[in-house]
Amino acid sequence: MRYLLLFLLPLLLFGNEQKVLLTGFTIHEHSTDRFDVKYNAFNYGAGYEYTFFEDYETLYFATNVLVFNDSFDNPQLAIGFGHAYRFDTGVIDTSIGLSGFIGIKKIYDDTDLSREDGGYGLTGGFGPTLNFYYEDFSLNLVYAPGIKYKDLDTTGFLFVYFGYRF
Repeated sequence: MRYLLLFLLPLLLFGNEQKVLLTGFTIHEHSTDRFDVKYNAFNYGAGYEYTFFEDYETLYFATNVLVFNDSFDNPQLAIGFGHAYRFDTGVIDTSIGLSGFIGIKKIYDDTDLSREDGGYGLTGGFGPTLNFYYEDFSLNLVYAPGIKYKDLDTTGFLFVYFGYRF
């Protein structure tokens, strides 16, 4: 519980970099879902992000909220948070980090026979991030690895979204 508080405490502070986000596309490890239907690769949506970036080559915290059309063509709300390390590489800055998310989306289990089945519930995950910054624009890549453990079986994916700093 105290680790959750450490992640949520920075949400009460004002970030020094604010961005409007547009979701882009997702590349999945498999081409079709559990129902043998192609995944939605164009996850259109929007969001807001702020970071506590102060200087290059130091660890900083970032958080965002996104509403988008998920890989099953269903609405999804995700709140992301993570830490990254940004490098000044000349024209295009780069950062690497680790990000996690929690959210609400339609979840399917073994009794669901189609995309129309399932129900909304809490979801989450984490993975490495790679970000590129050019002036006020950013390209953000988050990789969520697939998991197969007991009854849990997810497909890994690379999620790409764009930002504009204001």
